[in-house]
Amino acid sequence: MLVVALGLGALFAIDYIRYQKSPEYQAQKEAEQIQKEYAEDPYGGDTPEETLNLFISALKQGDTNLAAKYFVLDKQEEWRADLSQIQEKGLLDEMVGDMEREKEKKMAGEERVSFYIYNDQNILAINITLTKNQGGKWKLQDL
Repeated sequence: MLVVALGLGALFAIDYIRYQKSPEYQAQKEAEQIQKEYAEDPYGGDTPEETLNLFISALKQGDTNLAAKYFVLDKQEEWRADLSQIQEKGLLDEMVGDMEREKEKKMAGEERVSFYIYNDQNILAINITLTKNQGGKWKLQDL
């Protein structure tokens, strides 16, 4: 009886170890980690306008690192690099000026909003999309 119990215990342990190393388990753990990071992300405002103002304020200060944190997590590295290049080219002030123009706001449900900024010829120049994360903060999705 003891041998059977030990054998079953060993089989269970082997299956458990295999499961922990399986791609499905790893994907599940990664998804849980990403969800946790999104839920605990402190950057962003309680409204889309607040997030946009925080983003513009960071740009005005020349803090592209902080500005990138207002994007959704999976786009932060990309935007950190893009904003750094814009800064290196001396175009940050121009970007801020464009983003401070009058905006047209359109809601797409309760967790997604777009702001449209038009140039002097009334042609759409910038489309900014924000989404609400699991923590209730608004984050830049696209710019």
